[in-house]
Amino acid sequence: MTHDQSTDLQNRLDFAIKAAKASSKITLEYFQNPDLSADHKADGSPVTIADRATETDLRKRIIERYPDDSILGEELDDRDGTTGYQWIIDPIDGTISFVHGIPLYGTMLACLKDDQPILGVITMPALNSETIYAARGLGAFHQIDDEPPTRAHTTSTSNLADAMVSSTSMAYYETPEQRSIYTDLLDAAHDLRGWPDCYAIVLLVTARIDAVVEPYMMIWDIAAPSIIIEEAGGDWTAFSGVKSLAEGTMIATNGQLHEQIIRIVR
Repeated sequence: MTHDQSTDLQNRLDFAIKAAKASSKITLEYFQNPDLSADHKADGSPVTIADRATETDLRKRIIERYPDDSILGEELDDRDGTTGYQWIIDPIDGTISFVHGIPLYGTMLACLKDDQPILGVITMPALNSETIYAARGLGAFHQIDDEPPTRAHTTSTSNLADAMVSSTSMAYYETPEQRSIYTDLLDAAHDLRGWPDCYAIVLLVTARIDAVVEPYMMIWDIAAPSIIIEEAGGDWTAFSGVKSLAEGTMIATNGQLHEQIIRIVR
């Protein structure tokens, strides 16, 4: 990476951190509001006015700073670009938690260059703006509110029998084969607990859990976590073992446990 490329990447990361934190605060205007209601999209997933307002604000910030980049968001129409850069937005990851007044939801923002993730940010606005972020070759960092950031890193657990594994909900394991995966994980891991996807990634890269397994993911669920996990010393793939943003599944680990979990899901 040249000096100019490194500088541009750092500038994009700095922008992404500030933009994600600022836009995510819009969610707090609606959080734990008894009048908040959710609609359901075609795939059955919930969406609220807060999802749309947060994404709208984040898109505005991106367009003002990088008008020729493309944008893909969970809630609004795609925006074409000409630069090879694409921003991926998940305005509220964990909308079910959000609707029920549970603070384990976050705003995720990633940037891809020629379809490859180069930076990612996850911020938890209802948890003191706890934020993790990373860019390719620049490391991963963890920050609480405005405190100085510290290096983010995964655990060194090497045996699945000693590991804490997260998977959002057994409800996402819809087929008999998938239910078998869940049961096998339950038997193999020391503990299997459920946290919303993005919060589980925060826990993974801050060495509080050892792995995350998710059988249902979209590109906006994977793009930001993928680069953060790698830069924090972990590993991730789809269930197939391939690093795919489009396959729709995710295994994220400290790296030590990856092959053990792949053997189970296969």
